[in-house]
Amino acid sequence: MAAHDHPLFTRLYEVIADLGEHSQLGAARSEVLSGAYGRLLIVGLGPGHDLDHLPETVTSVVAVEPSDSMRAASLPRVEAARARGTEVELIDAVGEALPLPDDSVDCVLFAYVLCSVDSVEAVLAEARRVLHPGGSVCVLEHVRADAGTWTERMQRVVSIGGMWPRLAGGCRCTQDTRAALAGAGFHVEDLVERRLVNVPVVNWTLMGSSRP
Repeated sequence: MAAHDHPLFTRLYEVIADLGEHSQLGAARSEVLSGAYGRLLIVGLGPGHDLDHLPETVTSVVAVEPSDSMRAASLPRVEAARARGTEVELIDAVGEALPLPDDSVDCVLFAYVLCSVDSVEAVLAEARRVLHPGGSVCVLEHVRADAGTWTERMQRVVSIGGMWPRLAGGCRCTQDTRAALAGAGFHVEDLVERRLVNVPVVNWTLMGSSRP
């Protein structure tokens, strides 16, 4: 989908993600995915690094990614996952309109994607629709810092005039993802916030597992 494609950002993000695999971020991906099982939906596959952290309990993956350049960047990791025996279906689609039946996946992964979707509410509603009763949502999302902190003030400054979203592929660094999940009917009590990335405006990360 051309409207969601940012080729220059894709190249930059792939470098950042590669570096992250050798830092806390790689370990965080494994931690968040450790409880995933069955058929896993990945909303916003990006360059595909999450596929390198799938536990053996995940039997198949359906991944949606609306960016042509991101899908192209993910192909080596998609093929590697398939070679390891995991069925992976890669779909050109957005999280707001998932081309999947109701109650058709066991788990959903949101990893650094909710900040850049067109409608967080629509994406979360779609996740609830396709998630099997009793299923879980794995969360690894950078979030808005606490009000009044230096980081929160920096987030507001770089967001003036849409500067940060233009530089970062549509990312909104002031996204309150915990509140959005709670508003969509997900339990958020077990989600924790940690500093994972050395970029001040996106260093606070919400992570863990949630259920409707």
